[in-house]
Amino acid sequence: FLQAVLLCRITNDPEHSYGFLHRLDTPSSGLILVAKTYEAYYDLKMQLGVGALVRDYIVLCHGSVLPSRTEIDAKVYHWRHEGNLPSTVCRKGKPSRTNLKVLAYCTQGEERFSL
Repeated sequence: FLQAVLLCRITNDPEHSYGFLHRLDTPSSGLILVAKTYEAYYDLKMQLGVGALVRDYIVLCHGSVLPSRTEIDAKVYHWRHEGNLPSTVCRKGKPSRTNLKVLAYCTQGEERFSL
């Protein structure tokens, strides 16, 4: 698919994993990080190696998030060997920090959403 859509040399190079670098946030969405150039491949690989990769997402969540809520700081545990269970917050989880900003609210019938 990438070879047909991107038309980049790296997507044909098995020594560089066809441009594939990482599956981001595996337990939640499984987004895939792909480089379109060799320069981007090595730059992203370095960022991943030193933990400097910044991830920005836009999320639609059920319920109302207070506008004063700007950070979530919790230990998140990923169930690797117990099947396809959702991640959970608990003491044995890995430290995780998420900065957030509520952009909008909407409703559908009785249900409320935050963006």
